[in-house]
Formats: sequence, structure tokens, C-alpha cells
Amino acid sequence: MQSNMKDVLLIDTCIWLDLAKDTSNKAIIMTLKNLIESKSIMMLLPNIIKEEFLRNKSKIIENSKKKISREIKNVKEIVNQYELSDNKSTILSSLTDINHKLPMLSDLISEQVELIWEIIESIDELEINDSDKIKSSDRALYKKAPFHNKKESMADSLIIELFFRNAELDDEYNYHFITHNTNDFSSNTDKRIYHSDFENYFSIENINYSTDLLSVIKSISPDMLDDITFEYEGDEESRGFNEIIDNVNILTDKIWYDRHSVRANLISEGKIKVVTKDNYDVMNHNQIVKYIWDGALKSAKHKEEIYPDELGPWSSFEWGMMNGKLSALRWILGEDWDMLDT
Repeated sequence: MQSNMKDVLLIDTCIWLDLAKDTSNKAIIMTLKNLIESKSIMMLLPNIIKEEFLRNKSKIIENSKKKISREIKNVKEIVNQYELSDNKSTILSSLTDINHKLPMLSDLISEQVELIWEIIESIDELEINDSDKIKSSDRALYKKAPFHNKKESMADSLIIELFFRNAELDDEYNYHFITHNTNDFSSNTDKRIYHSDFENYFSIENINYSTDLLSVIKSISPDMLDDITFEYEGDEESRGFNEIIDNVNILTDKIWYDRHSVRANLISEGKIKVVTKDNYDVMNHNQIVKYIWDGALKSAKHKEEIYPDELGPWSSFEWGMMNGKLSALRWILGEDWDMLDT
């Protein structure tokens, strides 16, 4: 590959769709976007690729969510079925955490789909012409790839014929045909290389076949890919479900203990009376039943053991922050705002 030659890419539909389905592809997508916008590469986009991606846009998000949910369910069933006593609770907790993140993952995939669609729309689409149709018909007649698998592959054939037609125009560019459709385009013996029926084109020095978009991008602009990868590796991931629950429990314990301490002071000052159940007046808010108070004292002692030196006293600011955090976390979990019961 000659480094001083401009690169022209035709990215098959299957790669666009695969990029959209996995949020770990964000750096690759952004690198591709930057390369196009900076005119570091040129793109070939057959109109049928654009149409096919558009047809599949809405399915990608829903199918990805269903797939993750289904896989989590399957793994949970396996974990419950077999004895994994050492790691079982940890595994199930992690799966619950991932399941809780499904709405967020769907949002991320939706954003990624729209980002790819923005890239596709920025590229001038190319029309299939009569020459592409005639050559594809000949391929079909003689069962040449991509028709060698006894399946309807006219769309695939039209795409690669458009690619060859443009690649033949001159030798001033490096042309790259990039696909994951190895059944139709790759060799039967080595999926990384083209099928022998395409030998007369891909044997030309500046016409290249690849099943790995990442490798092609690295060969064109390794520095840009590294920079963008580093940028997105620093993205913060949202808090997990179990982490949220843990913090809700901690805040609830600490706020409860503070309220308990206030009540203990009022009891010591005689402003609240500890009474037996028989003497308790439900209308008198300055009383507490003895067995309830005994249970509260036991709970308070337990919390002192769990949170040594972490139970106050709190300043007004600290008290407000704790209650605000608890309210926000409970809201995330579906409670109404300002639900601060302990």
C-alpha cells in the first residue's frame, strides 16, 4: 500500500450495522467521521447500502436490548442450575447490575445509530448503473461469487461491481472494499482474503480487500485513532444498580441513626416517655413503646459497629447533603422526589 496515495473506502452494509450494535465501537466511528470530514479519505456509498441501513435503523436498538436481556436471563439460569457457591452471589449481582443498565445501553446504542446515520448522510451516494446490473447478471448466470452459495446475492453483487467500476477509473487512489460478509465475498479456505472469482480485480496493487475496518483505519491514520481511543477510554460509566442500592442503604442507616440520636436526647430530657404497650396512647406523640425503643437501641448499637466514627454529629450543610443524596438516589430507583423515610 502506497502511503502517499489517497484512500477510498467502500464499507459494506454489514459493517455499518455491526458498528452500530456495539458501544465499544465509538472510537472507530469517531475516527472514521473525522477522516471523512478532514478529507483524509474518500468514501464510496452505493445507494442500496444507504437504503438498507435506513431500513434496519429502528431494529438495531430493539434487537440489541432483547439480545442483552436474553443473554442475562440465560446466564442466570445456568448459574442457578449449577453449584457455584463461591461466586454465585457475585455473578448474579453483576448480572442484575447489567440488567438495570439496559435502558441506558439502549440510549447509547440509539445515539450511536444516529451518529452513523449522520456519517452516511454526509456521503454522496452513488447510483447502480446498467453496467453493474449486466455484470451482476453474468455472475449469477455462471454461479460466480457472490452467487456461488446458491442464494440470492444480487444486492451484494451490485455493490461490489460498483466498487470495481470506480476502482478501475484510475490508479492514483488506494481502494478498499471492507466487509464482514465472508460467506459471499471471501475465499472458502481463508475468510480474510477475497474469493478467487474476484482475482482479476483484487490482484491489482491499489485495489484491496479487507474484513477488518479497524486495521484499514490504523493503516491510514494510526495517530488519529490512538488519540480518539484515549479520549473515549476516559468516559465515565454510569453507576451500577448494586452501587446505587448500597449507597441508598448507607445513607438510610446514617439518617436513621441521626434521628434516633435526637429521639434518645428527648427521652433523656423527659420530653418523650418510654411506656409499656398497655399504657401507650396512640394520640400522644410524646410516647414510644418500650419494646420498640429496645429494638431501636439494638439497631443503633449495630450501626455503630458498622460505621465507627461515621455517624455524626452533622452540620446543617452535611445533613442537607445527605438527605438530598438519598432523595436523588431513590428517585432514580422509581420513588417520588423527597421520599426520605427511614
